[in-house]
Amino acid sequence: MTVLLSSCVSKRNSYFLRDFKAEIDANMVQQADKDYVVKTNDNLYVSVKTINPEVNAMFSQSEGGLGSGNMYNSQAGQHIYGYQVDNQGEIILPVIGAVHVAGRTLKETKEQIQLRADEYLKDADIQVRLLNFKVSVLGEVRSPGVYYNYNNTLTVLEAIGMAQGTTDYAKIKDVLVVRQGEDAVQPFLLDLTEKKILASEAFYLQSNDVVFVRPQKLKNVRLNASYYTIGASTLTTIMLIINFLWG
Repeated sequence: MTVLLSSCVSKRNSYFLRDFKAEIDANMVQQADKDYVVKTNDNLYVSVKTINPEVNAMFSQSEGGLGSGNMYNSQAGQHIYGYQVDNQGEIILPVIGAVHVAGRTLKETKEQIQLRADEYLKDADIQVRLLNFKVSVLGEVRSPGVYYNYNNTLTVLEAIGMAQGTTDYAKIKDVLVVRQGEDAVQPFLLDLTEKKILASEAFYLQSNDVVFVRPQKLKNVRLNASYYTIGASTLTTIMLIINFLWG
């Protein structure tokens, strides 16, 4: 029975982007340029490098920056050493002072800080990253959990990859992305077998999105069939022992 049930699931529905071809339309290409928009209470990594080591030390206690030390490897470290966007939408930087960043993309934020830095510093190199970009990946994935992203963008496929991919029971034609909007929660249903997800608003995830990979309907049937098989095997073993002892 278990073998028969396993063969009921179509292989063609288990492949990501199975209808993908070399040509994609302009709307899909534009999605690749989508950048995160900074919000109030976001926590930013800002690196300001100059030829003056003393100035560099004001902005970072780690010469190597993000990823080289232990200071950013925990939520506590991120909050302590990052720059939080206050209620006015600003971050306060040494020397430079207040910079309004809320409502700007990360690229625009970097450009704005660069403009301010050029007023006070010589040959400053600016790097900006979002420290609190996290997503939850749940359901039929091999390693469910909360994952942090230190790039400027993250796709739903990359998030599932962080969770070690999907299980054999995953229903990738019906993946739910839940996003907290300004006024309400926004749900998105994605069919990961179709290339049209590349143009979906939810293909590029935002911080605090929840990705839920639903199980196939046959999962419970398969599991029950396995339990019945184990139960029948156990009962048969018991009957054989009884027959051997008292037969």
